[in-house]
Amino acid sequence: MMKLLPPKPEPPSDGDCCLSGCEFCVWDLYDEDMREYQKQAGIVRKAFEDQGKEVPEHLRPENIRDSVDPTMRAFLDMEREMAMRIQQEEEENDKSDN
Repeated sequence: MMKLLPPKPEPPSDGDCCLSGCEFCVWDLYDEDMREYQKQAGIVRKAFEDQGKEVPEHLRPENIRDSVDPTMRAFLDMEREMAMRIQQEEEENDKSDN
């Protein structure tokens, strides 16, 4: 049986983000939802390919990209990178303290 794909996440509206650096920004939540959607779409697409069936248009890679402005995408990627670095540093500091 083919796995059902949830609806593609919609990006936040212009007024949804307050631009104050919230820990759980609506853009971060959208980004997480979009990554999960892309992962699930890849699984469903592979199932079509494995069965030798034509991949539906909405599952093709060019159609499962997010619709975020490239400038906002670069900002989100930078924010995620910084958060990962901070988390790594905190983990390293915790190890050295023990």
